[in-house]
Amino acid sequence: MQNPALHCRKIAARLFFGGAVALLSGLALGSATVAQERTMIVLDGSGSMWGQIDGVPKLTIARQTLREVLAGVPASTELGLLAYGHREKGNCGDIELIVPPAAGTASLIVDEVDQMRFLGKTPLSDAVRIAAEELRYTEDRATVVLITDGIETCGANICELGNMLESQGVDFTAHVVGFGVSEEEGRQIACLANNTGGQYFAADDAESLVVALNEVVAAPTPETTLQARDQDDNPVNDIALTWEVRDGSGAVVAKTSGTGGISGEFEAGNYMVLVSGEGVSGGMEFSIEEDAGSQTLYVPVERIVLSATLEAPSEVAAGARLEVIWEGPDDRGDFITIVEPGTREGGFINYAYTGRGSPVLVTAPDGLGIYELRYVHGPTDKTLAMIEINITEISGTLEAPESVSAGSEFEVVWTGPDNERDFITIVEPGTPEGKFLSYAYTGRGSPALITAPDEPGTYELRYVLNESDRTLASRPIQVAAVEAMLEAPDSVSAGSKFEVVWSGPDNRGDFITIVEIGAEEGDYNSYAYTARGTPATITAPDAEGTYEIRYVMGQSDATLASRTIELTGISASLSILNNPVPGGVVEVEWTGPGNNNDFITIVEQGAAEGEFEGYAYTRRGSPVVFDVPRALGAFEIRYVLSVSKRTLASIPLNLSPASASISVPPSVAPGGVVNVKWEGPGNREDFIEIVEAGAEDSARPVSDARVTQGSPLALFAPDIAGLYEVRYKMRDTGEVLASSDLAVE
Repeated sequence: MQNPALHCRKIAARLFFGGAVALLSGLALGSATVAQERTMIVLDGSGSMWGQIDGVPKLTIARQTLREVLAGVPASTELGLLAYGHREKGNCGDIELIVPPAAGTASLIVDEVDQMRFLGKTPLSDAVRIAAEELRYTEDRATVVLITDGIETCGANICELGNMLESQGVDFTAHVVGFGVSEEEGRQIACLANNTGGQYFAADDAESLVVALNEVVAAPTPETTLQARDQDDNPVNDIALTWEVRDGSGAVVAKTSGTGGISGEFEAGNYMVLVSGEGVSGGMEFSIEEDAGSQTLYVPVERIVLSATLEAPSEVAAGARLEVIWEGPDDRGDFITIVEPGTREGGFINYAYTGRGSPVLVTAPDGLGIYELRYVHGPTDKTLAMIEINITEISGTLEAPESVSAGSEFEVVWTGPDNERDFITIVEPGTPEGKFLSYAYTGRGSPALITAPDEPGTYELRYVLNESDRTLASRPIQVAAVEAMLEAPDSVSAGSKFEVVWSGPDNRGDFITIVEIGAEEGDYNSYAYTARGTPATITAPDAEGTYEIRYVMGQSDATLASRTIELTGISASLSILNNPVPGGVVEVEWTGPGNNNDFITIVEQGAAEGEFEGYAYTRRGSPVVFDVPRALGAFEIRYVLSVSKRTLASIPLNLSPASASISVPPSVAPGGVVNVKWEGPGNREDFIEIVEAGAEDSARPVSDARVTQGSPLALFAPDIAGLYEVRYKMRDTGEVLASSDLAVE
């Protein structure tokens, strides 16, 4: 029956495109459907309602408050009552619809609440769900008011329920009144309201309970909700729609886009609504009277009927791929699938999106008999076309050796359908379908190369269908035990390289390693694959004591053979041969193990293990020369083991500013001998030179001599008279540390 507060009629709605007026087709004149909003009160009838607030049982306060609030509810308001926990103790299924939602039920609800007993548990999630279903929340606008004094005690998730009701409902709202609950309990139940666009009220006494119920039951804000229904009276909530509402003057008062409808508070007056979407168009005029309550208006729309065609073979082998030629709308999400007859709309097994073009490839199920090929419309899940297809039986065979060595690779000759991602595998007898150890896809051809397990015993070869994990063919195979042997020195130095002579199966991934005694299977330090041949070269850890050399099987990490080896201690010594200066070089003589990639380095005093600045590998021999930093201060020269980055030996080095002095005669005859007295670092590459007065530090000398000749040393004066300089120059840095004038005359 039509609500007298709302008068509606369809119109031929006018849409405007580029200034031209186009009349929408398919809109017949007639009356639209109006649905009054309905509200369900869900009342906690659990035993905890006997708890008291200010000396008064909560159930008494609830009864008195409902009597007071419901007395002010208009007779036209459709109210219902659902309760839980009011008939039995400890029963999570104790939920009852006591008063179905209808107009004029306020006094009946008050009487029924007065008769309720308060006994049981708190299945509030199931109670709210049942209330929503009674209100037909997926079809109509619906509101639930939950009054509870506790949290869920029956294992359900009230927050997830709120998300589900919000996503599936046409316009669903849940308000929650937490009556005498703690702050933490309130947070746990408030998500139902938050997730559905409702409100949460914390009511700690009779006064606050009255305020909360007046807010959500007695005087809810009246809203008009518009929902689209197609020519078959089906709700249109599966595609995005554009809504536009205009008032009597033609001004736009509401506009939105998305799935679902549009809701708002409209003043009394005349309105027009237009709705459009992909394949959908419609609209109507409507009027709202003064004092109209909340209600839902169903707007008639025309929906374009979609069609499609399919072409495919009449039969196909189980698990095979078949080519399907299709024609259809190719909307976003449309797909071709194969299913059993009677499968629900939108259901699928294997599928291909039409967006990939026509034809598409679809994989047949691993079944027998008649199936259906379907063109499914993505936005609506409707089947637009269907043809039957017969799936036929398949078979396969396997040929392989009777016995193979543990961990070895062997060939399996097979026949079968060779469907995409079918595979050959080896498993223990009785292994569940679809499980596997080593495997090879049939797409790689026959024979397939399989690796035997490391554990000897009886196994099973299988041809497995990828589509269903079913074993199409199988045969037994024996895996025989294998042995290995190791030969190595009884002891080696820590961090050194040594050779291990081995014999064994040399399966793919097998390796030789050294580990601590008792290490877990598969653990390793330095290692070498057996595929590199024998002997294997291994690097000992930087440690002392008894270790274990192992032959490890690559497939299972099992140790096939082992023997012990002693790691002995090592030492090193360092000696600086020059007087390093900042930015120069240091020459270091060393003794030590000289393992590959051991190195001598300089670092700041106290630097962490493994750090380095200038360095040289010990494989260059002794002594080594490398750069030192330009910074001043305390440093260390270290011998560092490459295997562990441990410092084996260190000596301090202080880098301070370099200085020198020179003393020469004031003059000398051309070509004469100049005796030079000097003091300075005296490094092997430093030298005394004669240059023209004022020459650059990098200038080529007229004559020079290394300081290794001692002090004093003799230089020949230039043959040409003039002013010159005698300099002490560092070869490392090119820096002139001292100079003295010399006249040649």
